[in-house]
Amino acid sequence: MIDTIYPEDRHAYSTPLIQMYHDRKRVFIDQLGWQLKNPGSWLELDDYDNEAAVYLMARDVEDGSHRGSVRLLPTTGAHMMEGVFSDLCPDGAIRSPNVWEISRLVATTHGRAGARLVRVHRLLALALVEFALLNGIDDYVLVAESARVPALLSVGWRVTPLSLPTEYAGETIEALRIHIDAETLPRMRARLGYEGPVLSTAATDIARAA
Repeated sequence: MIDTIYPEDRHAYSTPLIQMYHDRKRVFIDQLGWQLKNPGSWLELDDYDNEAAVYLMARDVEDGSHRGSVRLLPTTGAHMMEGVFSDLCPDGAIRSPNVWEISRLVATTHGRAGARLVRVHRLLALALVEFALLNGIDDYVLVAESARVPALLSVGWRVTPLSLPTEYAGETIEALRIHIDAETLPRMRARLGYEGPVLSTAATDIARAA
């Protein structure tokens, strides 16, 4: 199951959140070589881990530790596509209460089988759709490496480009939009082999995080 962590709930998830920041540093900086803020720290945080950020988190069923997560931000406030990647959007970054941004998607096996990594990615994808449907979100926007776009498309949601592939810090990246409607969830559940909800706590009021 996937936990929904709102800003006011972070104290209850302090240990897995610290593990999440550590896993982000280990994956994004140590393994992938991203040039991110505070590279000498053992944690990876940035200005967008702010009071508006909501996290969806997969945790170990035995000890509750972090296994994967994604950060969500309302585009009505500060978000990366506007503040960092504005050059990707010639028409300007999207700002709408019905559009949220996905960033910092990370999953880790901690030495376990790669199949578990795929499972965490799939659970997070389904959780994103459930969260959207519960909270009136019509679209997600994100910036992704072009090499990862096929994997993003494979889960079954509808994705359209917002930019051409662009060189950035040694990588080819692009801005994307994920469309969410009533058919998205049943289509993805059928494709990924899940029947019921994956969110452990329903998010019923988007104003809690805005």
